[in-house]
Amino acid sequence: MTFGIKMCYIVTPLLKQRMIMERLIEHWRYGYGADYNPLRGAALNTITTRESLDIVIDEVKGKGNPLIIGTSSKSRPHKQIGFRDMRKIVHDKNQQVLILFGTGWGLTDETIGLCDRVLEPIFGQGEYNHLSLRVAIGIILDRILGERGGKDE
Repeated sequence: MTFGIKMCYIVTPLLKQRMIMERLIEHWRYGYGADYNPLRGAALNTITTRESLDIVIDEVKGKGNPLIIGTSSKSRPHKQIGFRDMRKIVHDKNQQVLILFGTGWGLTDETIGLCDRVLEPIFGQGEYNHLSLRVAIGIILDRILGERGGKDE
């Protein structure tokens, strides 16, 4: 909700993980959680689970031809795009964008191959730049969609 994301897909081939996610989402939308914190339920209205990236891409393509953007902690010079250029693309209301985030070891080489572009990595002061998924998503969305838009980068 902070960044106006229209849809967030959580992708896992594991049925049990999807069931757990759907149960948590339902708790905050309709269960005790909905009464306790209605805004959390509203925020979760944009989340859905899918079993594969192919299904997500097909769904998004059904609404237009999306630009598929990957993320990585490694530089990908042949496909890399900076945050400022990405911000311009995202703010073009005619261009649909699907940004892919990986967990653990990141996106596979096969998934990177599906991407039209890959965002530049997030670098801090040291050599280590592996962030938790939650932190990386927050930084990236702030740089692309935040009000300041990375003006101080």
